[in-house]
Amino acid sequence: MRKEIDAINKRNQKVLGDAPGKHGSDKPLKKASGGKSLKEALLGATAAKEGGRSPRTKKPVLEDDFAKLDIKHLNPEELDFQPVDYEIPPVPRLAYGLDRVLFNPGVYRLQDPRTRVYNFDPYLEKIMNVNEFNFSALSEYKTSSKDEELLALTKKMETKFTGSTSSMSGVLQHFHFLLSNFRPLNHDMLSQEFPKPTSKFSKITLGPSAIFLRRKDGLYAIDADKAFDSPNIMSWLGHSLEKLLTVDRKEFERYRRSSGDAVPGEDESARCYHYSKLGNFLMRSQLDAYDPRLPGKGIFDLKTRAVVSIRMNHEEYETGKGYQIRYDRGEWESYEREFYDMTRATMLKYSLQVRMGRMDGIFVAYHNVERIFGFQYLPIEDMDNVLHGQKDTCLGDQEFKMSISLLDELMQKATEQYPDQTLHMHFHTHQSNRGNPPFMYIFAEPVTEERADEIQNKSQDAQRAFERDIVGIVKDDPSLQAEWAEIQDRVNEEMGSEDDLDMKKAEGAQDEESIANALEQSGEETSQVTDEPTPENTQDSDAPEEPKGPLMGWTLAVRHRLNGEYVERPAKLTPDDSWTLEYHIRELAESDRWSLYEKVKKTRDNLIGEARDKEGNKGLDQYRQLIKRYSDKGRAWREEQDALAAQVDPMVYEPLGPGSEKEKSSSA
Repeated sequence: MRKEIDAINKRNQKVLGDAPGKHGSDKPLKKASGGKSLKEALLGATAAKEGGRSPRTKKPVLEDDFAKLDIKHLNPEELDFQPVDYEIPPVPRLAYGLDRVLFNPGVYRLQDPRTRVYNFDPYLEKIMNVNEFNFSALSEYKTSSKDEELLALTKKMETKFTGSTSSMSGVLQHFHFLLSNFRPLNHDMLSQEFPKPTSKFSKITLGPSAIFLRRKDGLYAIDADKAFDSPNIMSWLGHSLEKLLTVDRKEFERYRRSSGDAVPGEDESARCYHYSKLGNFLMRSQLDAYDPRLPGKGIFDLKTRAVVSIRMNHEEYETGKGYQIRYDRGEWESYEREFYDMTRATMLKYSLQVRMGRMDGIFVAYHNVERIFGFQYLPIEDMDNVLHGQKDTCLGDQEFKMSISLLDELMQKATEQYPDQTLHMHFHTHQSNRGNPPFMYIFAEPVTEERADEIQNKSQDAQRAFERDIVGIVKDDPSLQAEWAEIQDRVNEEMGSEDDLDMKKAEGAQDEESIANALEQSGEETSQVTDEPTPENTQDSDAPEEPKGPLMGWTLAVRHRLNGEYVERPAKLTPDDSWTLEYHIRELAESDRWSLYEKVKKTRDNLIGEARDKEGNKGLDQYRQLIKRYSDKGRAWREEQDALAAQVDPMVYEPLGPGSEKEKSSSA
């Protein structure tokens, strides 16, 4: 065996095509006989002649490639996602009667466009400028590694890893892509007036995610990688608008810098957290709002959603402030446009945060930085309908628990390899363009605390300047082994291919996909999208790399059994169904790690980093110009509306007629 392996390695430039069979095939691979080479027999590589495909160079064969694969399995019903009993301050309630939105499907406009009657206090309409809001009166947000209360609770619960919803949701998105085999988004709820919606997530959402696993007194805290964060008006407005929606007018005015009233004391709502545990993970979720009439604990999240003109060019948000939301449906100036963009960019993250916090859903306020247009409540069932294709939350719940369990195992591997060290980790789920199953890359690079701080503080100067100037899843079954050998071979084949890591530039930039890829910024996100450039002369991953330092890398591949049958992905799952996830984690060859790692990092940089800033995106200029025209037109329209409004006193909705309080008073 050793001689044959060596012989194959010497011929590592041998040409092979795709492995035969489809993903999920139950046919075992052929045994070595009949004149086939050992590698052809083991890998089932007879498809080189099929379909006239171009041959591809294979990587060197390692002895590990012929070892029995360690196939594991997960059953979601065996995973216990449990709440942690912890005393918290009272959770805020919605103000101004906005709780009516919680019990009305669809969008609830602030002002009815036909009658001009306000459904809620007109005070909500005009947004306080960020430089007028006293942000120093709000408690500072604490990252996981700096939250002493969280670290103490993690130690008390005897868990090893801890993280917040915001630090974990980016990574967990990649487990959704893997476990759902990139399930297309469901847009059945969109109207016929919305043209050519794409069922794909936006490029930034699909791009690699990075975190720091910071060593803290025997524990590990997850911090999101903030290297490419940039100053963003929407994130600041998110904080002030959350306060606006949960306090009355008099209290909110005390946050105005020019107010003569005393600044409110320390904000107790900043200490409202749900803590949840699964395996070695303790998760922290900040609680924004509460209503006892909602299912479960009655907790929901507050989200502020800036219109397309602001998200497309947040650095020059002043030019997009004229854009209005005037219609329910349609491609532009509509709530439907804002909802559609949200499904492609942030809804997956929102749904993960809701599950981590054991919440019921999200309350969305749509605005253009200057003015609030309307509100919408999206329970988790509505988000699952878009993301999982069903309103029964069973599928999303089970996928979530398996994602946390897989992340737990991967982090255990990383910390066992590099104990007592802070790790910089990257996650990226690769989608094949040739119909092969997806798989995930995971990389763990040990870094010093100083280096971690240096990366995290990379954008600190720009942030400070902005603050100053703007804001003040049965191991030994032979047939199973054969099938998984084929699956793993397809993973190996995909690694380093020309379209690996989504680096191949798609043709036809002038389509709906190009527009939608740009329209994905929200109040939580801090970067702007650009098209991915064609890779420059990147080093061939088949060539050995000079060691650059300690680095571990793995691939994670999965396979689904639903009620005993193999399926591409679970769908229309019910609590009576049995879903078992088979999975295999394979350590990357040392010679391949750095080249693949650099590709992952380069992809991320091209999407949200400095490379994006330098390259720019001229292909989207025409769409920015289109949005600008809508903004200019919208500004003129708004001025006309304001002039009309100035001539009459605002009318605010109140119940009238028999049974209303006003009628009762009048009768009395």
